[in-house]
Amino acid sequence: MSTDTRFTPRSLTASEYVRALFGPMDNAAILVRNHFTDHTVQTIAKAAAIASPAFQTWLANQNAGGSDVFIGMNPIKDGAYTRTKTNIKDIRHVYLDLDRKGDETLQSIRNSVEVPAPNFVLDTSPGKHQVVWKVSGFSQDEAESLLHQPRESVRRRSGGNGLGARASFAGICQPETD
Repeated sequence: MSTDTRFTPRSLTASEYVRALFGPMDNAAILVRNHFTDHTVQTIAKAAAIASPAFQTWLANQNAGGSDVFIGMNPIKDGAYTRTKTNIKDIRHVYLDLDRKGDETLQSIRNSVEVPAPNFVLDTSPGKHQVVWKVSGFSQDEAESLLHQPRESVRRRSGGNGLGARASFAGICQPETD
């Protein structure tokens, strides 16, 4: 249990997580990759459909059969059939994959006064996490700059491989309060 008062852990079902990331009519990208066969399926569908019991059952069956399931963090434009940079509708989330020293890095983020409290922390495998922040007012270039030009002090302290705090980041992130 974390002593961090800025982030209160709570469990969400996969459907609840989809609904927390997207509005029901947003298009979201799902990638299903079987690590035994290398078979990959990409689907773009309305968030309401992805959150439905039938779709969740299909995803659970894929996962049970050896597939990893990934969801894009930002909505896809209407009419788009692929998840490419040009098909991203708008930036609503930025994230950081903590694949190296994940537990230590997560604690550094939670203790940081420079990095806002995350909205979601997903445990992707033992000792590895994905940290997600809701944001507004980001252009695609600004969101990418967080991934490609992280501030050295945050990178050194957190050991992360993507998030670069910047002065305005704290002002536009929207920590969850519920």
